[in-house]
Amino acid sequence: MTTIPPAPFPRKRVIVTHDDAKAFGYCNAGLRKWFPREGVTFDEFRQHGVTAEWLRATGDAMATRLADEVEQIRERLHQSQESA
Repeated sequence: MTTIPPAPFPRKRVIVTHDDAKAFGYCNAGLRKWFPREGVTFDEFRQHGVTAEWLRATGDAMATRLADEVEQIRERLHQSQESA
């Protein structure tokens, strides 16, 4: 088993929410079908969200794009708050 060393600057834990997925254009019908296949119910996702890392670990290209986009948005927001 290969161990991946930690990144020198680990990412902050980012929670991706249902609102994030909707803002990205993902529909409820697709989300309802997709989440149970990955071991999380749609209702659990709606109530609690999932981590960006979890989305990436699914190996799904659309999930990875969502995780990447949400992390970028949150980072830009964080940067703008620091400079204010």
